[in-house]
Amino acid sequence: MQPRKAINNLQQVEPRQVAERLLHGRSSIIGAMAWMFGLSFVLTFVLGWIPVIGPFIGPVIGGYFGGRRAGTSRRALIAAVLPAVLLSLMIFGIGAIAASLASEPILGAIAAIIATAIWVIVIIHNMLLFLSALIGGLVRQVEGP
Repeated sequence: MQPRKAINNLQQVEPRQVAERLLHGRSSIIGAMAWMFGLSFVLTFVLGWIPVIGPFIGPVIGGYFGGRRAGTSRRALIAAVLPAVLLSLMIFGIGAIAASLASEPILGAIAAIIATAIWVIVIIHNMLLFLSALIGGLVRQVEGP
């Protein structure tokens, strides 16, 4: 579709319909992965400052909307694998870089404590991503095509 034609199509549709199509449309598994990763990544880092629940808002919203875009619960769970792995590797990479900078034993002990806390956060983060993707896929599956 040419860009001009796409713009004309969007101009003829109400903004509410555009938002509805974006949030509740149907995607391939790769598209659902992109939605999950994008929303989860952005919201986790933007809202991470909120005590206790901040790091977990991203995977819940990203998983739910990505699961809805996937269309079924099976496709949603498959789509949740890559974002979970990518976010885990990114967080562990940052931790490895931080650990390599710690040359003092005290700094190493502090880094180990922080790494353990981050490990727990990553496990909870991924479980929430999978659970919300499953719920989003089930909701979409029950609603029908």
